[in-house]
Amino acid sequence: MASSMLLFFLASLLVNVTASLPPDYTTVSRDVVVIGGGSSGTYAAVNLLAHGRTVAVLEQQGRLGGHVETYIDPATGAPSNIGVIDFYNNSINQAYFSLLGVPTAPVPQTATGEVYLDLATGETVPKFDAEAQIDSFLPAVLAYAAYVNATYPYLTLSYENLSYPIPDELLEPFTVFAARHNFTAMLQFYESLTQNIGNLWQLPTYHGIHALDPKLVEFTFVGFINAASGNNQDIYTAAATYLGAQNVFLNSTVLGVDRSGGCFGLEEGGSDTSDVCVLSTSPSSSGNQTTLVKARKLLVAIPPTLASLASAHIDLDAQERAVFSKFHGFTYGVTVFAHPGLNTSNTYTNIGAQTPDNLPSLPGAFSYQPLPSAPGRLAAWFGALAESGWTDADVEGLIRGEIARLIANGNAAGDPADVVFDFLKIHAPFRLSARPHDVADGFYKELYALEGRRNTFWTGAAWSEQDSSQIWWWSELSLLPKIEAALN
Repeated sequence: MASSMLLFFLASLLVNVTASLPPDYTTVSRDVVVIGGGSSGTYAAVNLLAHGRTVAVLEQQGRLGGHVETYIDPATGAPSNIGVIDFYNNSINQAYFSLLGVPTAPVPQTATGEVYLDLATGETVPKFDAEAQIDSFLPAVLAYAAYVNATYPYLTLSYENLSYPIPDELLEPFTVFAARHNFTAMLQFYESLTQNIGNLWQLPTYHGIHALDPKLVEFTFVGFINAASGNNQDIYTAAATYLGAQNVFLNSTVLGVDRSGGCFGLEEGGSDTSDVCVLSTSPSSSGNQTTLVKARKLLVAIPPTLASLASAHIDLDAQERAVFSKFHGFTYGVTVFAHPGLNTSNTYTNIGAQTPDNLPSLPGAFSYQPLPSAPGRLAAWFGALAESGWTDADVEGLIRGEIARLIANGNAAGDPADVVFDFLKIHAPFRLSARPHDVADGFYKELYALEGRRNTFWTGAAWSEQDSSQIWWWSELSLLPKIEAALN
């Protein structure tokens, strides 16, 4: 009885949404409606349009691009990529940028001084030998990539082809796995490349391998590309132009989603047979415009946590809710700041004085790095184990505290109060994953079984990896063919 009452209540909410529609709302019909205009949603929409499909993209921000962040130096106007910094130099990415008309260039390498400190204590780490780390990491990471390619090739790009039963070593901590196979020397390299995947000594190995895909190792040595302008936001500005203003709804708030086939109970000119209807509102020149998108398929491209999906008013059923409730993630972000007591010719790398393998402890910054296009400023990438709850004030307090400890230990000069923050962005939830017992019980089978169900497809980092290049690669191999097959 309780379940029946709940369903009745939810259905009543949908009817109430319909009843409150203004008389001048706009109805559009599309093959696919995409909720979320970040990396994954934009890539899918562009490629669907390129193959003759009609699309609508609903994005809550005032731009496409998601985690792409660009700091513009106020004095020179020069850009610095501080969110999505680079992309694999492969045929998939080159084809995408060519389609959008965005020139690319190799990511420039800037030499800086290297300082290794424990930002949790402000101290140097006497037994940490940076040169020995550099000398030994290359053989270890190459051996790691060879082992993963030979033993776990199905862990590349996604968990879609995960083999069952899960091998025991994939369920143990990543540092235990690394020690068994003599890969420990690569752990500092791993931490610097992946950033905020939690504490590596607690990280399940299946997630650790997935984050450092051998493809990422390969392109670390082959080289990366980005927008030739130095501003990766240009990719998404070009994508918005390619998609067309009539198909991109920025600053959009989703008011309701109906996947029942009844389109909120509306009947316009006869029986309504839309598979999916999405009601949203967005600003227009004459005020807020309410749009009803009738589509054959829905593509959800936002983090699949219950909180995120509820904020988009997506009508989850019991099966979807059971799967998505098992996700957990972290907090990650970036800030740009200035402090006169730090040398902006140096990169300050956070290492642990009392942690396993000298790995940094969280919450904390992973590093402070100079921005060549913004003299006198440093970018700090930070992380926390909690997937929500962090505010800008919390992050500023975290950085001030680290600098205060550096000053107290003679590793920086000045006053912590002299920190000036120019930019700060928090991304949460970040790197969604499931816990080992859920993965062993078939979580990822259940997750990918949702693709196409209820006329809905799903994309994003949780379905591939927190890496645009890997998301796009997976989209080409798996997601887009499934959507095309369903539309046909």
